[in-house]
Amino acid sequence: MTPSKKGMARVRFIALKDVIIKELEQGYNRTDIFQKHHDALLMSYSQFTRHIQKFIVQPSLAHSTNVQPIPNLATTPCSTVEEPPSPKRRSFTARPVHFDPDPDPDKIKHWLSPAPKD
Repeated sequence: MTPSKKGMARVRFIALKDVIIKELEQGYNRTDIFQKHHDALLMSYSQFTRHIQKFIVQPSLAHSTNVQPIPNLATTPCSTVEEPPSPKRRSFTARPVHFDPDPDPDKIKHWLSPAPKD
């Protein structure tokens, strides 16, 4: 790799950004894409993955998330009607725990014995 002016690798990456996005959408992995464009990019693989994260992944996350503002609870009227529980889910009931501080000696022998051979 020959040194170049600072920021030129980023410029070369952005020039190939559309091609890289298409190849990612087609299912190529990052290492294959990097090897294919290595001569044109002139950057390390770690820098290539940082550029993918910065210029491809993060902007698409920003556009894809539709964040709705949370309404002010002080001005929102409270509903007095309670919704019935969903029929698909049962309410949680804890199972009882049976702890015996003095376990049966036969059970201890069974627990500590080697597994049976098939």
